[in-house]
Amino acid sequence: MFTKTKLVIFAAMIIIMAGSFAHADTIHLVNGDKLTGKINVMKNGKLKLKTTYAGEITIDWGQVASLDSDEPMNVFVKPDPATASELTIADSKSEQTKEVGTEQGIKTDTVAAINSTPKDYTLKGGVRAGWNKASGNTRKENVSAAYDISYAIGKNRWKSNGDHYWGTSKGKRTDYNWLLSADYNRFLDEKVFVTGSGQIQQDQFQDLELRSIIGTGLGYQFFDSNELTLSVEAGPAYVWEDYTTRSSRDFVAGKWGIDFNWWAVPERLKLFHNQMGLVSMEDSKNWLWQSRSGVMFPIIDRFFGSFQYNYDWTNDPVPGKTQDDSRIMFNLGYSFADFPWMSD
Repeated sequence: MFTKTKLVIFAAMIIIMAGSFAHADTIHLVNGDKLTGKINVMKNGKLKLKTTYAGEITIDWGQVASLDSDEPMNVFVKPDPATASELTIADSKSEQTKEVGTEQGIKTDTVAAINSTPKDYTLKGGVRAGWNKASGNTRKENVSAAYDISYAIGKNRWKSNGDHYWGTSKGKRTDYNWLLSADYNRFLDEKVFVTGSGQIQQDQFQDLELRSIIGTGLGYQFFDSNELTLSVEAGPAYVWEDYTTRSSRDFVAGKWGIDFNWWAVPERLKLFHNQMGLVSMEDSKNWLWQSRSGVMFPIIDRFFGSFQYNYDWTNDPVPGKTQDDSRIMFNLGYSFADFPWMSD
């Protein structure tokens, strides 16, 4: 009797286990690997899969070759670029299906989201600030503040950034400058965009009362994901400069820019580099270069710390002023948008 009972229990366990495997969703990766579990959601380029062997795991959507589910999934399909005048993800159509990437299923590169309504915009950026003070024989105080923000929807993207630095030594001002810039990008396709930009800047200790720049041009977006962004742009610009000890001047220039962000160590360390350059078309000796580079690391929730190095070169400075300015700083900041792993 006891033996029969054990056999019945064992048979029941086999049936339950077989049933659980039969009802498992299957993910086929581009490298040939296969994962099983329960598909939860796919959004922002990340697929979440619940498993019995590793808990919930996150998979880059670009690594998914196909998938099939035991139950119908709510799949949002991107609008067809050949027929849509404005590529807005909000126009994605929802379909009920059990397969993606198979001959009968929806193509993986057309999927915007699974079991989640896709956002029709992306928002990135943050604010950061730093402060230090020394007393006693050395009496110094320095304050820095900066922001950057990027908002994209459909074929349009707006970007803006700014910074301000103020410093004193023994009660006398030793540092005072600020910069504000704004860009608009209109994408002609997935990579190429037309850009329009404006910037104003003041640097008291370079005798620069105000520099105003208006420019346009073409740009190319090499990468644009949560983990890596890289874009370049170039074109003509018009520059106005007002000084305290030198005559004002204005000129046509060639302008270029680079914007780079990369999570070199996912969830731990991001590298960033932003630069802008100008060369006068009237006098090749009149050129300048501005860069902001550094590393950023999350602290808790949306708060982060950063080490930043600023380097500015003015090839034709006011007489008596040096050509280069550099600054190293540590800042604390707050992100407007979720970090990549928070938005999965």
